[in-house]
Amino acid sequence: MKNNTGALLFLLLIMVLAIGVIAVDRQHMPAYKAKVLEIEKERIIVSNKLATAKIVQENLNHVRELIFSNMDFPNQPDTVDHETAFFDFITTCVNDLKLKLVSVRPVTPVTAGRITTYGYDVEVVGDFFRFGELCAKFENNRRLVAIESFDIDLLAERGAADLNTVNKSIQVRMRVNTFRISKS
Repeated sequence: MKNNTGALLFLLLIMVLAIGVIAVDRQHMPAYKAKVLEIEKERIIVSNKLATAKIVQENLNHVRELIFSNMDFPNQPDTVDHETAFFDFITTCVNDLKLKLVSVRPVTPVTAGRITTYGYDVEVVGDFFRFGELCAKFENNRRLVAIESFDIDLLAERGAADLNTVNKSIQVRMRVNTFRISKS
C-alpha cells in the first residue's frame, strides 16, 4: 500500500506541476509572442536597410569608377591609351556578340573647355538584336560612350527569297564618341 501511495503522490505532484506550467504558459507566453513578432519586424526593417545600403554602395562604386575612367588627373599618367582602351572594348563586345567588325576609324579629337571628345567611325555587320545588345554594352561601359549617329542598311542574303525574316542581316555605320574630362 505504501508503494501505491508514493506513486499516487508522484502522479498528483506531476499533475499539479503540469497545471502550473500551463497556467504560467498562458499568462506569460502572449507577451513573449508579441516580443518575438516585434523583433522579427525590426529584423526585416534592418535587413531592408542593409540591402538598400548595399545597392547605394554599388552605385557609388560605379560612379567612382566612371570618374576615374573618364577624368584626367594631374601627375597621374594613363597606363592605357584612350584609343587602345576603346579598340579593346569594341573588339571584345563584337566578338562576344558574334558581330562582324568591318572597320573602326578614329576621328580627330575635339576639345571644348575641359572636355575632350574622341570620336570613332565604326562599321559592323550583324542583326538588329545584336546591334541592340552592342548599344546596351556601350551604355554599361566604365567609359562614357555615346552614339552620336548611326545608319542601318538591310543586307540581301544569298538564297533568301523572303525579305520579311526576323533576323535580317544589317550593316550599321555609326559615330561613337568617348569623352575625357580634364580636372583643370
